[in-house]
Amino acid sequence: MELRPIEWPRDLKPLGKILYDTFQYPENPEWSLQTDKKEQISHMLKSFRRIWPLMRVAQVLAPSIRDMFRGYVAIEDDKIVGVTIVQRHGTTNAWVVGTVGVLPQYRRRGIARAAIEKSLALMREHKAEKTWLGVINGNTPAQQLYESLGFKVYDVTAEYSLSDPAIPSLLPLLAAFSISRLPRSDWRTRLALEERIVPEEAREFEPIEKGRFRQPLMLRLLIPLLNLVQREKEEAFVVRQESDGHVIARCDYSASTRGKGVNRISVRLDPAYPRLAEHLLGLMLHKVVSQSSKLRVEIQIPSWMPSVVKAVESLGFERRVEYLKMGLVL
Repeated sequence: MELRPIEWPRDLKPLGKILYDTFQYPENPEWSLQTDKKEQISHMLKSFRRIWPLMRVAQVLAPSIRDMFRGYVAIEDDKIVGVTIVQRHGTTNAWVVGTVGVLPQYRRRGIARAAIEKSLALMREHKAEKTWLGVINGNTPAQQLYESLGFKVYDVTAEYSLSDPAIPSLLPLLAAFSISRLPRSDWRTRLALEERIVPEEAREFEPIEKGRFRQPLMLRLLIPLLNLVQREKEEAFVVRQESDGHVIARCDYSASTRGKGVNRISVRLDPAYPRLAEHLLGLMLHKVVSQSSKLRVEIQIPSWMPSVVKAVESLGFERRVEYLKMGLVL
């Protein structure tokens, strides 16, 4: 087995071919990547290939963007059989292991361990201090592998899914609050909210600091271009108290306008204001379905936002899978 660094954009096409099979679990099919998500990943990789020359320019002008696409591929039988993709979290010294995958027929042969160990060494070379990843709750072999490398569980996130969504009725926003669009450049609002609402144990490996939220100018310019190529529409919103402008929540959606793929919504809500959860989720679902009907809608919710969990379940979402977030001090 050979391990070599990922070579962009050369590896985009072969990775696109194996990623779907990599995230299939024959013994637990409910964990497997669904067909609509496969199509979305394939389309995203094709879009990356189209704008890669601009990405190379961005990496030259903004060095932190170079750390967004690092990792290793495992080669056996003259083909890629496994991959690990890691990236720096913004401009912080924390990194995330975004992808760890091995084709089912090549599992339990030490490939994932070797790729992760190589990736951890790469992070240390780049002065990383912490790293984290997500593992499906119940995927005991993977969890035991990460524990043997020193990772520990520090948070839990559930993924919910809604198929064939209808446009919901909009609940009026409580009179004491106002909602407005949140520009991509407004990192201070995002930072201030996270500093206040995220529990200490959930931020142990994900530091709440400026470098995580303040995107380089080149990245802010590239993301709208990538959305245009992928035919995706994104919007973000912020909720404030009318009396003093105090930030209570932020929410956003991403809608595929191609009629293929998966739509996404997100809500980050101060737990002290649970009554806002149903309105915000209904609003995001209304917007995403209005932009792109009939596609499945996903949302991920941390365990410390129970009011959001309750609201998505009231809207008909079903819990698809639960992820354990595991962190490591490097």
